[in-house]
Amino acid sequence: MFKINFQLRELDKIIPWGENGGNLHWFALTDSELWITAGKGTIYEYSEAALEQWKEYENNPRYNDYYLSRFLEDFSHTFRYVSESIPRYLYDISETFLKRSYEWKESHINDADDIFDIFYDNEYTTLTEWFHERIFDSGHLIGGPLIGCFRCEDKIKIWWESDYLLKNGESIWSYPDGVYELPYDEFVAEIRNFFDSFYSEMDKQVELAVQKEWGSVDLDKRRLVKENEERKIGFDRQIDFLDKASGKTDWERVKAAFEQMEKEMKGEGK
Repeated sequence: MFKINFQLRELDKIIPWGENGGNLHWFALTDSELWITAGKGTIYEYSEAALEQWKEYENNPRYNDYYLSRFLEDFSHTFRYVSESIPRYLYDISETFLKRSYEWKESHINDADDIFDIFYDNEYTTLTEWFHERIFDSGHLIGGPLIGCFRCEDKIKIWWESDYLLKNGESIWSYPDGVYELPYDEFVAEIRNFFDSFYSEMDKQVELAVQKEWGSVDLDKRRLVKENEERKIGFDRQIDFLDKASGKTDWERVKAAFEQMEKEMKGEGK
């Protein structure tokens, strides 16, 4: 099962930005909790150890507690790349690719600067660019996971990883890493369902915000309504990439770099 879950925060519980009454805008009104069901795992669910450590705080959410727009923008930016199928040999190792390529880079760390720069620009970047185009981080969160989606023909893998540990050595997340595979068409269907649900809930959020008297809080209601419509159009354009693979990766160059990495990591020389 793959499902993106969210809950927008009630207007009265959203804290305005700034001082002297503060201000609100579309981004601020996407304040929410977010969690992703991926098979038996849940991405963005805090561990019991984390919740215990933070129990003294008034706001102690179980899930990713931030502005949903951040996730929407970061995730949808990958769609034009995710729609492009990757070669089977990369798909089969996609969950270990980051570690393997990092070790390759580290094996060159003692090269002379000019030699390392040539290696990094011509070989390492050639090998890893496809991977980084399909992942996004959660740098706005403490210990936020990396999340990637890798398609191969009619299948797609959802991969996530976070190595952040609490002071007691336990993970901050209930499921700090994992991989879940599903049919690509089911993935696309869920993305569309998620965005449709978000549009519906955000329309209600904006309507309530326009009706509400905000006192000293600065809110440009006309701009809010306009931006809400603009955001829908922008996100829809990104979603459309999922149905039309637009990537033009030079997979032959990638394969050559991959084979060079495999050769060197087996000790067969640089």
